[in-house]
Amino acid sequence: MKNGQELLPTTFLDNETILSYRKQSQTLSYKEDLWSWYVLRRISIYITILFIKMRIKPNTVSWMSAFFMIISGLSLMLATPLSIVFAALFYNIGYLFDCVDGEVARITKQTSSKGYYIDIIIQAAALPVFLSMILTVLRQAGMLDVNLLEMTMIYVTIVAIIMALLVPIAYQLTKLTMSQSTTQDPVNSIRDGSLFFDIVAVLLGLPGFYVTAVFIVFIEQVTGAEFLLYYISFFLAMLVIKTGLRVIITSRSFDKG
Repeated sequence: MKNGQELLPTTFLDNETILSYRKQSQTLSYKEDLWSWYVLRRISIYITILFIKMRIKPNTVSWMSAFFMIISGLSLMLATPLSIVFAALFYNIGYLFDCVDGEVARITKQTSSKGYYIDIIIQAAALPVFLSMILTVLRQAGMLDVNLLEMTMIYVTIVAIIMALLVPIAYQLTKLTMSQSTTQDPVNSIRDGSLFFDIVAVLLGLPGFYVTAVFIVFIEQVTGAEFLLYYISFFLAMLVIKTGLRVIITSRSFDKG
């Protein structure tokens, strides 16, 4: 999406106080996607104001965000209609809190390097969710016979392995970033100003995945047909292709420098 200091994610419920808070904390950034801008940012400011009144610190909100995102993957692994709906709910709560933490930090002027460090961990919290899709496909296909406790142990182990690798990397990236100016990701620069690529990014990301998964679950309950296994398999295939393209585009960006 295009950068635009004049744009704000307003609603008809906003009064002058709300608009003032939005101007302080919600100006459009190239990092913003369609889902967060047109859905989550519209309501996040109200949660932000509530948390400020409750004196909840931005970093606390950040940890809450990471928790709900990670839990969404565990719920997805259960592979029942209700668990998938809850997985979508947990993910969006986590994503909402990811919007709220920055807003609280900007309004209360509590930005910090630790906040940036936690934000990297939040981004990586999506990794266990993607891995849980593979386990969901295996369970749906009858190729993985495990109970709830065993699934939980597998998922917790996956999360622990990812965090063991990520925490020192996140720390090093934070120290490096704080000492120099940041550069826009080359893939994000392609999205910037293109509605088509913005839509594609949402559909091939977790926001689009969960919206589509909930819709498919509803269709399955109405028709009795089974589409979820095929959709998750398709989504994972597109993820592989998307990741390969990202590696190529990002690698070539160094040659241009």
